[in-house]
Amino acid sequence: MTTQSPFMSSELNMKGFKQNLSMCRGIRCSHTEARLQYCLDSGGKIFVVGDVHGHFETFRALTYRLKLREHDVLVCLGDMIDRGPNSAELISFIRNHDKIICIKGNHEQMAVQCITKDGTFEAWKPWMERGGKSTYGSYIVQANGDLWKAKTKMIGDFAWLDTLPTEIVLERFRFVHAGYDPHLPMNEQSEAEHLWIRKKWYQSDRVVDDKRTIFYGHSTTTKFGQGGDIVPSEHKISDGRSAWIAVDVGAYNHVLPSLVAVDIETLSVTRQQTVPSEQWFIDGLDIVIQKKPQRWKRPSMKKESDTAMHYGLQILRERLHTHPQRERMEMAKLRATGLQFHKARHGGRRKVGGYKFRVYPKKTKSVLNHSIQSAKVV
Repeated sequence: MTTQSPFMSSELNMKGFKQNLSMCRGIRCSHTEARLQYCLDSGGKIFVVGDVHGHFETFRALTYRLKLREHDVLVCLGDMIDRGPNSAELISFIRNHDKIICIKGNHEQMAVQCITKDGTFEAWKPWMERGGKSTYGSYIVQANGDLWKAKTKMIGDFAWLDTLPTEIVLERFRFVHAGYDPHLPMNEQSEAEHLWIRKKWYQSDRVVDDKRTIFYGHSTTTKFGQGGDIVPSEHKISDGRSAWIAVDVGAYNHVLPSLVAVDIETLSVTRQQTVPSEQWFIDGLDIVIQKKPQRWKRPSMKKESDTAMHYGLQILRERLHTHPQRERMEMAKLRATGLQFHKARHGGRRKVGGYKFRVYPKKTKSVLNHSIQSAKVV
């Protein structure tokens, strides 16, 4: 007999969810738009980055590369969470960074559905099936296995995600997650278009805004045959600039997995390749003959990081197993500085330099089959 997971709720299915979005107008924030326009008018730079998808260490390294100045701002074009290994730490980092502004993506909108009418948390089944398990697991890891603490943190963070705008409109630029319906007036676009549209948008020959270049994510540039690079539209607006620019190069593609920050004025690109510790999509690949092989796709069919396994408990278990090894590595570093550890009575204290140690002689099996010393820092 199978039992339904207590982490999933199917009160609203995906079809009904999208239908509800189509009845909601897109959201703008006048304060955010005024701040960004002021940044440009003051000589600052605005950088845009596509879907980060929980690759926290890669994103943090990218921000270090940018060396943001006083009036510079980095804009995330939605889908900060899901699929990658550490969405929880990524959201904490973004919320505490005064030079990062975000708009909402479809993954944030799905995550918001987990907050019930009475303010409690109940994981929404369609979200969990589309990358949400890794985000859920990352909060459990962050809370060190405390489920109540993890859910409380998710409620706070997801409530913040719900306040984000779905588009930003400046004098010469627009920022949106997915795109626009080319057959609808701009003031009639719904959240469904802003968060979900794909081919109907980027395959159209129509220019939806003749005064502004539109930067968007959602659809990776591998769909244009250019994995790892940004893609400008062939269509131009009145001043000769590209009508739109796709900037989601794919943090987990197999050509050049990376995040890029694009200067919206000069279109210069700052790239940070996905760090090795976050290349979860590389592991466990088997060679399979595909009917339509594509060089940026691999046959593993792995769509989420290992954080999704057992809702983060697998990661916590691995941490427990690797703790003694990490301790030995730290002791090796201390020995490399010249510290010497001598035999002493069981539990005896020693002071070397400015460090105090309690030494516990312990026999362990090594490749040379002899006893070694193990020390614990007090």
